[in-house]
Amino acid sequence: MLAPRKTLWSTPSSVSSLASSLLSPLSTDTIYDVGCGDARVLIHLAQTSPCLNLTGIEIDESRADQARDNVKKAKLNHRITILNENALCVDYSSCSIIFLYLVPRGLRLIKPLILSVPSYLKYYPSVLLKRKKLKVVTYMSGFVGEVPVREERVEAQKGSGWP
Repeated sequence: MLAPRKTLWSTPSSVSSLASSLLSPLSTDTIYDVGCGDARVLIHLAQTSPCLNLTGIEIDESRADQARDNVKKAKLNHRITILNENALCVDYSSCSIIFLYLVPRGLRLIKPLILSVPSYLKYYPSVLLKRKKLKVVTYMSGFVGEVPVREERVEAQKGSGWP
């Protein structure tokens, strides 16, 4: 189970902008944000790209409710869905882009699920690894044992405690 941290951190807007430029989502993409928090990355991607299908996965119920409220306020409920689920129980086979803001343990647990998707292209700590179709961006930590194709350094949040 991917459990939420005691201190919940939101993705800085600079990271949302960088992720959007790295990913260049198309209208045909399906984006999943794992550990979506208050949905700020999804809202940014929906507002700055033609992508029509975005899904946030958030295990913390109150945070998922907050995300739904933010999506509704942004008038994007027709494009963004928020799931209150354990990310390890989600089927990723239909997505073409995944954004991850997870602690290293969470990345270790979810990596096999993502690598089981038939084709993929990985980005993390604002980094990029190429395979075929799926793009994965992680913030703050990368996948152990994987070599990024591209890495962008951004200012880490004070007190976040990793990497």
